[in-house]
Amino acid sequence: MREPKSKTVVPAGIAAIAQRFWKESSALPPGTWANWWKTLVIGLGVSSLIVYGLTSIAMRQVDTGLQAWDEAWLLKMRDYSPLSFSKGVTWESPGNLVGMLPVFFTFTVLTAWFRKPVVAATVVATYIGQFALVWISWGMWSRDRPDLIANGIAAPSLHSFPSGHVVVSVTMYGLLFYLWFRSSRNPIEKVVSILFAIVWIGLISLSRLALGAHWPSDVLAGWFVGLLWLTTVIVAMNRALEFTKHKPTQ
Repeated sequence: MREPKSKTVVPAGIAAIAQRFWKESSALPPGTWANWWKTLVIGLGVSSLIVYGLTSIAMRQVDTGLQAWDEAWLLKMRDYSPLSFSKGVTWESPGNLVGMLPVFFTFTVLTAWFRKPVVAATVVATYIGQFALVWISWGMWSRDRPDLIANGIAAPSLHSFPSGHVVVSVTMYGLLFYLWFRSSRNPIEKVVSILFAIVWIGLISLSRLALGAHWPSDVLAGWFVGLLWLTTVIVAMNRALEFTKHKPTQ
């Protein structure tokens, strides 16, 4: 007697994706994953030290000019920003958890399903690693959010430096746009991918200022930390992919 087929489509799909990922991962040349994770570990260590130093400097400077600079520029952004408060609400959405999680899961699933195990693993490492770097800074300094725009209605309490929205947007969308740039053979398309990335991530970043959710230095620090981690994961991914081209498979 035949057993009835499972009707649990989602778990079955996840299992199929995981199985394909494992199969493709196992078929990679020996040493591929070692190159990948060693680069990530070293990069995370260096990035952590840099984030620690950046946060320490910002904490020392906040009462000697940084806070005054932030307040002046945030008010200027309120008056001259291309984004209004209502548009800021729209543009901050792709960088919050509700907007980012579908991107993360879709990105991971597609790269795993289409037999790109190194890229899929890099997507996961990118998302998880950026949290680690942001939490280093947040654990050191629980900076208060601004209350200069709409009485701080869009600014949650504490942990302002750096902007987590900006960090995750720079890293996740930055990786997505980089893969687009990398896969394109058309110079015009490459330029378009760069411009699209700047505009997309830039508007998400500006939205945090339009809403008064962060100080300008929080956003700048978010870009710095994001680019730092994005560079690390791209180097790790490319090292692993290059390794597969020059080493025989098992």
